Amino acid sequence: MDVGPSVQDTLALVYRLQTIDSEMAHITQEIETSGEALRKKEENLEGLAKLMESEKNEILRLGRDRRDREEELRTNEHIISENKKKNKELKHSREIQAYLAEMEFRRDEVERLQEEILRIMETQESLEKALKERESELAIRREETEALRATSEEENAGRLERIRGLEGEKAALTEQFPVPLFQQYSRLRQSHRNGLVVSRILNGTCEVCRMTLPPRTLTEVKKRQKIVPCLHCQRWLFMEEIPSRS
Repeated sequence: MDVGPSVQDTLALVYRLQTIDSEMAHITQEIETSGEALRKKEENLEGLAKLMESEKNEILRLGRDRRDREEELRTNEHIISENKKKNKELKHSREIQAYLAEMEFRRDEVERLQEEILRIMETQESLEKALKERESELAIRREETEALRATSEEENAGRLERIRGLEGEKAALTEQFPVPLFQQYSRLRQSHRNGLVVSRILNGTCEVCRMTLPPRTLTEVKKRQKIVPCLHCQRWLFMEEIPSRS
């Protein structure tokens, strides 16, 4: 594409524009990465808080179960006590057998309820211990999350300020070369990997794809009369001027 005798000077501006765009993209990625790290911290904090709430509810449920079992235990112990009082009044073998069966059942119930109450108490104790440890962990995580939030806000404020500066530089830069060229650059930036449209020539190779360029291509670039694409990656080739020695 012909853009006049100062094409390489124009490409130097495009190369700077590309550098600005790449830097802005990098800063934007840093902001997104910072936000994602904070979101993960917040999600972990929320997950821990929900787990603790679930454990608290489980402890309450166990407390209710324990009270129910203790009430059942008292009832059975009361029945055993009352039956013992009536034992002396029993005379017939059928009554005595019924009494013995009832007492055996009640004693089994007492033993079962005592075991259940013991298991509930052990589970409660284990959960309460774990909950206490999680409370300490939650406090630490909250502190870490708030510290990360403060750091992220401070760093992102600096990043946004840097982006505003780059946007100003970019706006001033785009005024210095033809609109069609800028539009073409913008389209190519969307299609090229890493958004790189312009590539410098370094020691006879393309800076982006690292492929050696044929002499004819180097000669065309040196003429500085048109945009010459790399034969391998199709990026616009740009050759920096070597300062002349005085």
